[in-house]
Amino acid sequence: MTEFLSFSFVRMGLMAAVIIGATCSLIGVFVVLRGMSYVGAGISHGCLAGVALALLLGWHPMLLSVIATLIMVFFIEILGRKASLKMDASIGVIFSLAMAFAVLFIGMMRRYTQDIMSYLFGNLLQVTPADLWAGLAVGLLVSLVIALFYKEIQFSTFDPEMAEVSGIPAAVISLLLTLLMGLTIVISLKAVGELMVLALIVLPASTAYQLTRTLRKMIIISVALGVFASVTGLVASFYLNAPSGPTIVIILGFMFFLSLLLRGVGFKRQPG
Repeated sequence: MTEFLSFSFVRMGLMAAVIIGATCSLIGVFVVLRGMSYVGAGISHGCLAGVALALLLGWHPMLLSVIATLIMVFFIEILGRKASLKMDASIGVIFSLAMAFAVLFIGMMRRYTQDIMSYLFGNLLQVTPADLWAGLAVGLLVSLVIALFYKEIQFSTFDPEMAEVSGIPAAVISLLLTLLMGLTIVISLKAVGELMVLALIVLPASTAYQLTRTLRKMIIISVALGVFASVTGLVASFYLNAPSGPTIVIILGFMFFLSLLLRGVGFKRQPG
């Protein structure tokens, strides 16, 4: 372990693991409870398209990822409200177009670049100080918004119709959570990878959902599992010389199926 911590890039990766693991797991609770996973998949593909275009043009990937996220959220909202399609079909349209643009931009690159692979599969050991600060900023923003509007978010999550009747703008809250999820995906791409980021958002919350019936406990358990898996996955990937993103997701997968096993042998979700 002393050898492990002797490298500065490893220490930076550990800090990123804690920040990203906590942020993804926190927003993931509301993604799972509100059934927004498919929206997250569409946004992650949009972010990849933004990264590919940035690498093609020689721009900063995070800048175009944020722009791509805003565009994705805008079109998802427009199609979901104005089109005659159901929400899942609308997201499917955006999902397909985003992936097509990502593949197109990657194919237009004149030479192979390792950067696009790092954004596809992720590597916590390649996180820069700028990435770390961006992750911390988004993590604090997500935490602050959820803390300030906790009751409104809780009400609109479990009973959106009654929330609207009570004067709570459920549609605005849904849009806000979608934007926060998009920013979380952006700051997690380089560390976890586009192919794995949604798993880091969904799996800790899904595991926590098997273990408790209260929102507060679900948040605590989800964040704890996300941080633990991220740190453990980073350490394991270092010694196994394996990509950190898939390693983290595999650990989270084992945790999820273990929680299902516990439910199957009689373990009951703990009430508040």
